[in-house]
Amino acid sequence: MQKRPNFLIIHTDQQRYDCVGVTHLRKGIYTPYIDTLAYQGAHFTSCYANCPVCIPQRMTLLTGQTPAHHGLFHNLGIAYYPTETTLPTEMRRGGYQTALVGRTMHTYPFSYPYGFEYYLPGDPSSNDKEHDAYFQYLREHSEKDEGGLFGGGSVTNARAAAPFHLPDHLHHTKWATNRALDFLEHRDVSRPYMLFVGFYAPHSPHNPPAEFFNRYYQREDLDDPYIGDWDVPPATSGGIMSSYINLQGEDLRCARAGYYGNIAFLDTQVGRLLQAVDQNTYVIFTSDHGDLLGDHYMYQKSRPYEGSAHLPLEIRGPGIRGGQEIGAPVGWHDLMPTILDLAGLEIPASVDGRSLKPLLRGEAPADWREYMHGECFHFYHNTDETNTAPEGKHNYFFEKGCHYLTDGKMKYIWYLTSGKEQLFNVIEDHKEQHDLAGLPEYREELAAWRARLVRELEGREEGFVEDGALVPGRSVAFGSRRALALAEQRAKEGFPQPYLGRRAPDKYEKLDYEEHLMK
Repeated sequence: MQKRPNFLIIHTDQQRYDCVGVTHLRKGIYTPYIDTLAYQGAHFTSCYANCPVCIPQRMTLLTGQTPAHHGLFHNLGIAYYPTETTLPTEMRRGGYQTALVGRTMHTYPFSYPYGFEYYLPGDPSSNDKEHDAYFQYLREHSEKDEGGLFGGGSVTNARAAAPFHLPDHLHHTKWATNRALDFLEHRDVSRPYMLFVGFYAPHSPHNPPAEFFNRYYQREDLDDPYIGDWDVPPATSGGIMSSYINLQGEDLRCARAGYYGNIAFLDTQVGRLLQAVDQNTYVIFTSDHGDLLGDHYMYQKSRPYEGSAHLPLEIRGPGIRGGQEIGAPVGWHDLMPTILDLAGLEIPASVDGRSLKPLLRGEAPADWREYMHGECFHFYHNTDETNTAPEGKHNYFFEKGCHYLTDGKMKYIWYLTSGKEQLFNVIEDHKEQHDLAGLPEYREELAAWRARLVRELEGREEGFVEDGALVPGRSVAFGSRRALALAEQRAKEGFPQPYLGRRAPDKYEKLDYEEHLMK
C-alpha cells in the first residue's frame, strides 16, 4: 500500500520573483537550494499575488479564496474572522497532522490557530510579543542590554540595514528552521503531516548575519532600481520608513546587502529542511508578495508592479517531473486546492482556486484561466510633504488603489481614483519601464484588457462597473462591507484592531489627492 504523501510548505515574506536564482533576472542572487526545487520539480513563471500585502494574501492561502470572497484588501486584522473552511482544517479532517512554526497567517488573536494542530507562532510582527515563542527564545538566550531583535539598528519596515548583532541561532530565520526540525523529529509518525514553515525574511529588518551582509555590501555590479519613463521622482527620500524614495548611494548599497543577504541566509536554512524530508514529501516554496526595492521610486509592497506582485513558486514531489517551467497564470488561491488534491482529499465548494495537479503532471487544461486578477489598496507609508515632488506628468504613486490583470506576458493596470490605465509587456520589459497604454498600435489590445476587467468586476458591491464601463472615483477600503462591519463589531466587543488604528483610511485624506497626483 502506498503511503500518503507529506507536505512541507515554505513561505517567505516579501520576496520578489526575480530574487530566486533560477529566474536569472537579477545579478548576485544566489539560492542554490531553492533553485534545486525548481530543477527537480516545477518552476512557475506567472504566479501573481491576488493582493500583494500580508493579511489578505495569507487569508487567501488559508482559505483558497480571492480577496473579493474573503473580504480583506489590506492589512485589516480582525479577531476571530469567520471562515467556512481552511486548508489546515480540511487536512486535519483528512487524517493529517497539521503544523505551523514561525511566521503566521496573520490571524487574530495571535494564539488562534485556524486549524493547525501543532502551532508554534514565532513572528517578528507579532502584536503579542510577551507570548510569542520567538521573542521568548530571544529573552531566554540573550542579555537585555544586547537590545533584542532590533538591537543592531535595523527595524521592521525601514530601509536601514546592518549585520545581525547576535549569534545566528537567535536570528528568526534559523530559529524557525530549528523549530521545524524539532517538529519533524518528534511528530506523530502514525499520520502523514502538513508542515508550514514561515520565514519573516527577506522582509525587514534587513539584518542577515555579517557573512551574508558583507557578501553583497562589497559588490559594485548589482542591479539599480528599475525606473520607467513614466515615473516621477520624489524631492527627497523622506523618513527612514518612507515608501516614496529615490534609492541610491549608501541607502541603496545597504538595502541591497540587507535584502539579498537575508535571502542568501534563508536559502541555507531551506537546505537544512530539504535534508530532513523524504521523497514522499511535496515541498512548496513561495512568498506572499515582493518588495519594490526602489523600483519606480517606491519601496515595500501593495503595488501592481513586478517587484511587488510577481511571486516565486517552486513545487517538487512524487510524480512531478523535474525541470518543468510552467507559464500558466496562477495564484495563492490555487495552493489549497492543489494540496488537497495531491493528498486525495475533497476540495470544498468555498474554494475559488483550482488544483495545479494537472499542470504539475504535464497537462494543459483547455479551460485554464487566461489571466490572473489582482487588486490592492495603496498605502503611503511615512510619506509627507517633504518627499512629494512637483512634476508635469501623472504621479501614479499617489493613486489610492488599483486592479490589475496579467497572463504572464502582458499586464493591464486600472487605477481606482483617476481611472488611468497602464499596459506593459512583462516578457520584453520585465522592468516595466515603458508604458504602452498611450501608443496607438496598442489601442485594441488595451480595449481588450479593459473589457476583461469589466467582466471581472461586474456586480462588485463597490460599483466599479456601470453600464458596461469601468467607473473611477469609487471609495477605497481596507475590506468589504461585511469585513468592515465585523471589524467595527469586534472593536465594540473589546478586541484590538491590529494595523487599523495605525493606518486608518481617513489618514490618507490628509494627503490632498489632486494636489499630489499631478503637478
